[in-house]
Amino acid sequence: MTPGEKGETVSMPHSVHRRAPIQCFLVLVLVNLMWAFQFSGAKIATERLGPIAVALIPLALSTVLFAPLVRISRGKKPGPRWTPVVWRDLFLASTLGIIPAQLGLTWGVEHSLASNAAVLTLTIPVLTAMMAVMLLGERMTVVRWLSFGLAIAGVLMVSDIDWKSVAIFRGTYLLGNLLILASCLGSAFYNTYTKKLLETFNPVELLVYSFLVTDLELGILMLVFERPQSAAFTSLGASVWASLLTIAIFSLSVSMLLYFWVIEKIDVTQASLSIYLLPVFGVLLSTVVVRERITASLMFGGLLVFAATFLVTVYEERKRMRNAALQEKEEAWQKRTSFV
Repeated sequence: MTPGEKGETVSMPHSVHRRAPIQCFLVLVLVNLMWAFQFSGAKIATERLGPIAVALIPLALSTVLFAPLVRISRGKKPGPRWTPVVWRDLFLASTLGIIPAQLGLTWGVEHSLASNAAVLTLTIPVLTAMMAVMLLGERMTVVRWLSFGLAIAGVLMVSDIDWKSVAIFRGTYLLGNLLILASCLGSAFYNTYTKKLLETFNPVELLVYSFLVTDLELGILMLVFERPQSAAFTSLGASVWASLLTIAIFSLSVSMLLYFWVIEKIDVTQASLSIYLLPVFGVLLSTVVVRERITASLMFGGLLVFAATFLVTVYEERKRMRNAALQEKEEAWQKRTSFV
């Protein structure tokens, strides 16, 4: 059973539990802001290296930087039991989650249109919600359906997609679109499946161990398909390495640790809707960097996405906590009156 699925099963200090909804909302905003940088940061490096190497380097840097924290994060608690099931789950999270998520979009955009990618990536929160229902037993409430509708409407206003150029099923772009869809499925799977793994690992362990398995797999793929020369790495320059290091620390590591913290407190379905903040931040960042004009549709669409995220995290969680509190009072009253 997942935390937040039934209010009475969440074992958490009362004061912390009451602060969780607004904290989760603010943390998810910060997480998506860090995720938004990954797209522009990786684009700089792909001009010098292949997509596999660009995906591997930040993951490897993150693994090396955060590996020393594994022992510290565990403290005096015993380490995880390395059963065949645990190894299987790590392999699945890496192979079906991280690798397609990292490589599918990079390869897909090379064989498709940006407008196709913009439409297909809108499926990530929906796919995540579907997987959460199937893998974790979560359920879609009325508030969640409403929030998804508001978020999708808002992100369509912000994205300003050229629908005339969209060609999802055209044969010329079919391969690229399938790769982009594989990336979306990989992201959704990893975002969902890691909640199961958090029953075995703490967030730092999960980050390091899943990245380590991915590093090994990507290293093999890079040697087979790309075989980059050592000169390609040394000629990247300080700015490119700084970009890759920033991706490693913030877009891959700190953001995921915060995301793991959130999904320990609320449902994955609730957290997944915040992914619609990504295009909002992407457009807002472009207005700052290239000084694009802020339009009314951008402002209103962004507000809709923020409102939907707030609704599904803060409002729904507070409503759930109130219902749980009332249920506890009723149960306590029934126990007292049963002795009268």
